[in-house]
Amino acid sequence: TIPPAVRKKLSMFRLRNVNEGVFVQYSERSRKNLQLLEPYIAYGILTKATISDLITRRGHGKVEGKRVPLMDNTIIETALGDDTGIICVEDLVEEIASPSSNFQKANNFLWPFHLTAPRTNFQKKTLGEVDGKDYGDRGETIDELIRQML
Repeated sequence: TIPPAVRKKLSMFRLRNVNEGVFVQYSERSRKNLQLLEPYIAYGILTKATISDLITRRGHGKVEGKRVPLMDNTIIETALGDDTGIICVEDLVEEIASPSSNFQKANNFLWPFHLTAPRTNFQKKTLGEVDGKDYGDRGETIDELIRQML
């Protein structure tokens, strides 16, 4: 089971279910929290292409407290356009890829991503979980894991 302190930190990052993903702006505070959660999460630096794939394939926004798929740019423009100037998916990707003052608003608009398990049951039984480390700081190689989970 997960200790209550770790569960609280996971909830703070909006990670409430297995195989969910969120964007986190890297800072000293977030680094310490990520290190505490390291046995339970995988994290790293995403490329702009992977961020774009995540948002276009699995992206949902928070509109009036409801989870709405990002089908077209009007959803983004209505929710973020007036405050931040983010009016389309490309602007949203740019804001997440190179954070500025609007990162928090853009990130709060995005619903946590629901991803698939990175391996099939057959692979888990054949390869074993011990050999394949799917948690902790993966640095630049996080892109490979995310692409498996898309």
